[in-house]
Amino acid sequence: MRDLFGSLALATTLLAAGCGGGATQAPVTEQSAASAPLTVNERTVPDFRMVSAILTNRDIGDARARIGGRITQILVKEGDKVRAGQVVAVIGDDRIALEADAAAASARAAEAASQQAQQDLQRAERLFTSGAISKAAIDQARSAAKGAEAQTQSARAQAGAARALNSQGQVVAPSAGEVTRIPAPRGAVIMPGEVVVLIMTGAPVLRIELPESEAANLKQGQSIRFLSDDSEEPRLATIRQVYPAVTSGRVMADIDASGIDRQLIGGRVRVLAPAGERLAIVVPDTYIDTRYGADYVRLSRKGGATIEAPVQRGSRVPLEDIPDGVEILSGLRAGDVILPVERVS
Repeated sequence: MRDLFGSLALATTLLAAGCGGGATQAPVTEQSAASAPLTVNERTVPDFRMVSAILTNRDIGDARARIGGRITQILVKEGDKVRAGQVVAVIGDDRIALEADAAAASARAAEAASQQAQQDLQRAERLFTSGAISKAAIDQARSAAKGAEAQTQSARAQAGAARALNSQGQVVAPSAGEVTRIPAPRGAVIMPGEVVVLIMTGAPVLRIELPESEAANLKQGQSIRFLSDDSEEPRLATIRQVYPAVTSGRVMADIDASGIDRQLIGGRVRVLAPAGERLAIVVPDTYIDTRYGADYVRLSRKGGATIEAPVQRGSRVPLEDIPDGVEILSGLRAGDVILPVERVS
């Protein structure tokens, strides 16, 4: 009987130990999966300033008029892709066309005069051979033939220049690109040098302007972040060029926009421009719980207690180790320990 009671006691002890082990092991597993305490520290972070960048192209290949006149044809429309040398519009001027016709007629008259002078020279040479005319007469005929030939060449050159001037009424695209705007309609009178068709060419870029005092923070090849809208995370781009000239106290820089989604030319994109360094408290966005317009963090206290502490959220501060970093303006201090937000499934 004593052995029976001893066996029952031993079995009861092992069962209790097994149940106790399961009760203590489950929270450990839950804590390792769902709880990752983060100690808040002040750290030196790059300071960013939100600026607006304009989506444009690196180069502008405007198609301009080479002669004055009236626009008779517009062969493209906004949004069309054009190639280098393509005719995009035609400018007509009746005066230039009439001058080209007159030059062509003058060239034909000079050719006829030259042919007549050549025939006169041939007759004079036969007469000189037979001794019917003097040496002075043959020399005069030869000079007349040479003068007529020179007049013909001059008339041909003038006719060619008139034709070239008349052909300059064709407005061609200087390089391949996309038509963005046509400022003048068909039938409008335009002067030499005026823009007929605006063409954006070259690589797409985000163009920003910063005060001269902040120009030292921009370096060619430097990575910079931009935001297309409020919902998406910041994306990285590269500064392609920092222009050395200062205009009205501002410095201009181009950011590579080859990876950005296609938007309207001239559209604005928010860019996090570097503005030095400062001390700040930055925590991951997953540690902030927003309820009814207020932000809270789970603050760990001594003894294992956890409280919901209200905080004031600042701007996004993406860092290398915290890509979803958010600055905390108030509500936390260095040394505090916070826990991730518990998501209710």
